[in-house]
Amino acid sequence: MEHIRPLVIKYIYTAAITMIFLSHLLIPAVPLGSSLIIALVVTAALYFAGDRYLLQRFGTLLTTVGNFVIAAIILALAGPFLRQPVGAGAILATAATTGVAEWVYYRYIRSEIDIGEKEESMASGQDFFDGSEAPPDGGDEDQEQ
Repeated sequence: MEHIRPLVIKYIYTAAITMIFLSHLLIPAVPLGSSLIIALVVTAALYFAGDRYLLQRFGTLLTTVGNFVIAAIILALAGPFLRQPVGAGAILATAATTGVAEWVYYRYIRSEIDIGEKEESMASGQDFFDGSEAPPDGGDEDQEQ
């Protein structure tokens, strides 16, 4: 159940990008259904490869670049499925827009996660100083004696 909301959000903006670029602007002859199927494949690949694997290991920026590359490869391989040539410009424009949308999405997710975890991740003074109530300070002991 925790995967449904991110997948739906990701599919909505990926489908919008592929419909705008592939079905209306750059290659107007691509049927809307084909554009939505490509969006489904791109969404699944970006979610499982990007969000679940790359994001945890490399951070937002490198994951965004990786998602751009993954989206470009999938769009390049989609040419036979569309039964017409897909130009490099269409591939790069669609993948770049998808990459920018992924970066915005990761910032949104980070803000949603940070809001809920700020209280939980704050260490108390005892936790921060390994169980002691104050930091070890050699100067205070000399002054007391």
